[in-house]
Amino acid sequence: MRAKSNLKFRQRKDIANAIKQESLKKIRQVYGNVRASIAETVQGLVRRQLFASNVTQSLLSGKLKKDFGLTQTSASKAIQEIITYISNNSKIMLNPSTKANTIAVFTLDLMPAGINGLKAIPAGSYSSAGKFGGGEVSWLTWLLERGTTVVIGDFWVFDSPKGTTRGGAVMQKVSKQHPDGFRVDPNFAGTKDNNFITRALEPIIPQIRDSVFAKIQEGFK
Repeated sequence: MRAKSNLKFRQRKDIANAIKQESLKKIRQVYGNVRASIAETVQGLVRRQLFASNVTQSLLSGKLKKDFGLTQTSASKAIQEIITYISNNSKIMLNPSTKANTIAVFTLDLMPAGINGLKAIPAGSYSSAGKFGGGEVSWLTWLLERGTTVVIGDFWVFDSPKGTTRGGAVMQKVSKQHPDGFRVDPNFAGTKDNNFITRALEPIIPQIRDSVFAKIQEGFK
């Protein structure tokens, strides 16, 4: 007399795939649990590195603050918006691995869309008006990608102006004595692929990566 059995024998490959899928499910669950902590970690590292940048310091209290006509409030707000944008747009992806001995692959991409979105943050520009003329002052775009090319022709920045100015220290006005126009200071100027954001973040990408993966490992404990 034979007894019926529901036991099914699987090939070794099928067993390995089943274990891999179950492990991947667990990794995704852990990642979901630590996602908020990862975002906080990335934001902290980005903030610390950007605040250490000579460009950031100049925007807050130096030559760039004066040249761009920024108030203390607008400069501080812009730096915070930059940090928030980078942190919120850092892309961390988890994908199944195609390699036999690897379950999943994590990738980290800071600003996958480049600087285009960053240029559009509200604090990165302002409208200027006055007796010497006015218009949109897209100072963050100038700083990030215009290099040392002239951004305002026939205008120049003057120190110690008479009366009240937006930034409180300098004034831009038409000047025949300085026909070359206004451009970003070469000590701080940047291009699309080489600007103060890329220069600040590139050295700490390995640190950000290691910190993110450490958070994921903690989730398994």
